Amino acid sequence: MKKLLGIIFLSLFLNSSAYSLNINQKLSDYMEPNMGVTSLIYVLNRCTGILTYNSIMMFKENADVGLYYNQMSADMMNLASKFYAKHSNVSFDTALDINSKRMMQLEEYYRQDANEMFLKNGRYLTGIVGDDLIFCEALHDDLKKDLL
Repeated sequence: MKKLLGIIFLSLFLNSSAYSLNINQKLSDYMEPNMGVTSLIYVLNRCTGILTYNSIMMFKENADVGLYYNQMSADMMNLASKFYAKHSNVSFDTALDINSKRMMQLEEYYRQDANEMFLKNGRYLTGIVGDDLIFCEALHDDLKKDLL
């Protein structure tokens, strides 16, 4: 009986982590008045991930909208790479390579989380995934006026 109870408990414990999301904190939570450079690079990298995910999804429906989100992601990637190159004292190309790898991993995290949200409520862009997309669109618009 103890073995059976142990197996049931262990299987419930292991399965509960299978339903957790990769990204558990909204990007807007990171924004503060005196944000450091590393936090800014992180926010920009996360934005490249969600914007790239959305770009890929939009290409299926409307190529022009997909290209628009792809350009937004590229803008954020270039800005993140400029900050990274200066902060880490590396070339822009090295920073771009590093940030591209981060973007690919973050896009995969957003893809997995969006698929999980779809299973839960029938929509991909809800919860943190949807909040981050809205945040990054607004951030891009703000940065476009000042830095891009």
